[in-house]
Amino acid sequence: MPRRSPTQSAPAAAAAAAALLLLLLQAPPASGFGHALLSQFAFRPGYTCLNHGSYGSAPVVVTASAANWTQWMESCPDAYFRYDVWAPYDAVRARMAAYIGASVNDTVFVENASNGVNAVLQSLARHAPPGMKFLYLNTAYYMVKMVMSYVEPANRLVVNLTQPLSNDAVLSAVRSALEANKGNVYAASFSHIVSVPGVILPVKALAALCREYGVFSLIDGAHALGHIPVDVVDIGADAWLGNAHKWFYSPKGAAVLWVSPAKQALIEPVVISWEGRGATHFQLAFSYQGTTTQAQYLALNAALDFREAVGGDAAVMAYMHATAVAGGALLAEQWGTEVLYADETMYGAMVDVRVPTTNATLGPTIGQRLLDGEGGNFSTFVPVYDIGGVGGVPGTFYARVSCQIYTELSDLQSLADAVLKIIRDNGGT
Repeated sequence: MPRRSPTQSAPAAAAAAAALLLLLLQAPPASGFGHALLSQFAFRPGYTCLNHGSYGSAPVVVTASAANWTQWMESCPDAYFRYDVWAPYDAVRARMAAYIGASVNDTVFVENASNGVNAVLQSLARHAPPGMKFLYLNTAYYMVKMVMSYVEPANRLVVNLTQPLSNDAVLSAVRSALEANKGNVYAASFSHIVSVPGVILPVKALAALCREYGVFSLIDGAHALGHIPVDVVDIGADAWLGNAHKWFYSPKGAAVLWVSPAKQALIEPVVISWEGRGATHFQLAFSYQGTTTQAQYLALNAALDFREAVGGDAAVMAYMHATAVAGGALLAEQWGTEVLYADETMYGAMVDVRVPTTNATLGPTIGQRLLDGEGGNFSTFVPVYDIGGVGGVPGTFYARVSCQIYTELSDLQSLADAVLKIIRDNGGT
C-alpha cells in the first residue's frame, strides 16, 4: 500500500483558513485605527483592554484559524501528526523567520518566553565550567530571575540599575560587571523590552559587549515581537526569543526562538521527545515536545495576514507608539504627575506614568480595584507597581499602560478618572 502524501490535506486546510480570513476580517475602516477595530477582538461588553503587555489578545480571525487547524487535526490525528502538519508548519516557520530577519534554519517555535528562557539557560548550565557566572539585570522579568536561581543558585551575577535608566548607564554598569568578573562570566540575559517599567534596552550594544568579553548573550524579547522592529541578525546576540501572544496577535502558547548557527549545538528543548521533523538536530528537537495541536503556531499565518490587512507593521507600530506618547502625557496631566521616561524613544506602546498616591496599601491594589469596577462605570486593568522593586524610589507607584491599535485617548481619560476616583474613595492619598 503506497504511503500517503505528507501534504495531501494541507491545501484544503490552507484554503479553509483563507476563507475564514475573508469571512471574519472586515476591511479596515476608513477612520483607521482605534475603536473601529474593537469588533475584530472578542472583548466582553464594558471591558477596556489597557494591559495588552501582560497577556495580549488575539483577533477573532486568528483564534478561528487556530480552531480550524485543530478541527483538521481531530478529523484524522494519524494523518495530521505523522504526515500533514509538517509542510504548513515549516511554511509558517519560514514566514516568522523572515519577519525577525533570520534564516528558517535557525528559527524554531516554543510555547512561550518561559519555555525558551528555560531551554537556553538550562542547556547552558550543563555546559558551563564549574564556578562560571550567569549575569542578569535587576530589571529582568521575575521568571528569568527564578530560572537563574534554579540553574545557577550560587553563581548569579546581578547588575543593579537605578530608574529611570539611560542607555549609557546600562552599558556602563554591564561593562563594569563584566570587567570586574573578566573570564568568569559564561552567559548573560537581557530583556529587549523590560516588563516593568516598559523601557527598551540597547540590546545590540549589550550583545556587542558580551562578544567582547566572550559571554553568551540571550535576549529575552518577550515584549518585542510585533511591538517594535526586530532584526535578530543585526542585534548580533547568540539567542533571541519573543512571545507572539503579547503584541503579535497570536493565540496563547506561541513564541519564536532564534539561536545563532554557531551556538545551536549547545541548546536543547526543555522536553526531549522524538517524533519531530527537521533538517538539523536543532530544528528536529524543537519541532515536537510532546503531543499538542501545533494550531497556535499554524495560526501565526492568520496573525501575519491580520497585521497586513489593518495597515501593515509600520503603521501598527506607529499608531501604538503615538497613542502611548499622547496617552502618557494625558495621564500625567490629569494626575499631576509625570511619565517615567521623558525621552519617548525609550519606550514603544507601553508607557509608565506615576500614580498620585503614596499609600503602600492602596497603590498595589489599584489594578484589581479597576477590574472590580471601583473606578466607576469603567472596567479595565493596568499593572501598578512600586518602582523601588526595579531600582527606583521605594513607595513610588507607577501604572504601566499598554496602547493597542484599538486604543483611543478617550480610554486613557477614562482610566485617569477611574484612578482618581479610587484614590478619593480611599482617603485621597
